[in-house]
Amino acid sequence: MRARKWGGIGVLAFSILVLTIGCAAAPETTSRAAESEPAVTAMAWPGWGGPSGDFTLAGADLADRWPIDGPRTLWNRTLGEGYSAILVDGETLYTMYRVDEAEVVIAMNSDAGQTLWEYRYEAPARDGHVVQFGRGPNATPLLMGDRIVTLGYEGALKCLDTEDGEVLWSHSLLDDLGGEVLEFGYAASPISYGGNVVVLVGGERYGAVAFDPSDGSIAWSTPPTSVSYATPIVIEVDGQDQLVYFTAEEIVGVEAGVGTALWSFPVVNQYRNNATGPVWGSDGLLWVATQLDGGTRVLRLERIDGTTRVEEAWTSDQMSIHFWNTLRIDDTVYASVGGNGSVLIGVDVTSGKVLWRQRGFEKVNFIQAGDRSLLLDANGHLALVRLSREGIEIDAEVRIAEGPTWTAPTLVGSTLYVRDKKSVRAFDLGPTVASK
Repeated sequence: MRARKWGGIGVLAFSILVLTIGCAAAPETTSRAAESEPAVTAMAWPGWGGPSGDFTLAGADLADRWPIDGPRTLWNRTLGEGYSAILVDGETLYTMYRVDEAEVVIAMNSDAGQTLWEYRYEAPARDGHVVQFGRGPNATPLLMGDRIVTLGYEGALKCLDTEDGEVLWSHSLLDDLGGEVLEFGYAASPISYGGNVVVLVGGERYGAVAFDPSDGSIAWSTPPTSVSYATPIVIEVDGQDQLVYFTAEEIVGVEAGVGTALWSFPVVNQYRNNATGPVWGSDGLLWVATQLDGGTRVLRLERIDGTTRVEEAWTSDQMSIHFWNTLRIDDTVYASVGGNGSVLIGVDVTSGKVLWRQRGFEKVNFIQAGDRSLLLDANGHLALVRLSREGIEIDAEVRIAEGPTWTAPTLVGSTLYVRDKKSVRAFDLGPTVASK
């Protein structure tokens, strides 16, 4: 392995765009953790949730309307199966896919989607995996300067050189760290905190582990817990940074950078499967949702005499959310709810009151760009909308893929990257596509 100069860029960092937040649509969900990370460039989507980690951008140069047949397709290429989202660093895209018993990390150019390099490794399913719903890869990689950290279905954690795909270091979460075999494979994406890579491991030795990205050594870890499928977040609670993540039956908070357990709260459903991420606000309210009988609750967190107090503000068994994302704008949360995610709602985060309901979208993944939102549902239905407490105003909508489009989309500049089960497409959403 040749020596490499290290330069870290974290998924929780704010882009140049996010640093100019001033519009009412942008939620105040930042933490001191984000402020401590180096800024990423405006033309980047470095990991799960984009530059801010919560699928929000300060704005984007988007058309007000689309032609009747939708925005212009820039390119379309086939790709193997998997649900890893598309990362962007300037003119290069990165993601993962599966071919038979192997997982593949791929770098593509942004102009045409052509392959620049690939790294392939064997990743067979283990005893205990449930494979009829696919074998991933599920987690989205993380870009950190001149390297990319990937996490595979059966726990292969690898750090590659972004220039040529050379392996710089690797771990097996199962074989090396005693991780647990999750039925549907590892799915929580790696995130960055304090210059380290934080990964959910699970098992009898660890809950979460922070790795030094320069050599893969363990920087800090949490006490042993089970883990689930949602990507963790880092929040600030009255001046303390906390790593928050799901286990199979609860949500927990630990001191970020140290790993000390701080609090936990039960979140239980019949399948012990928590797959949608929590959402934090600067008002101290944590949105916590899960599937089916687990429902949704909002927790109020505050520190008193050095101890984090957790209080359930409200709960509802009528708002189940499975594996798609959730958007918070100020004091309103927007989400697809129900077993099939077939009802889009706006809900007051402070009280749990449902403000409105809208059908016609199923299992929506959101991106918020300034005062407008992009909705991509599981059937390949894309819409440009304005969300408010009063309802949803649809500016443009079209079917852009056959589905299932379960992977969260990526927006950089005015280019939208969409992945379905068989392909990756790039669309131009800029003003030049306005309806003629």
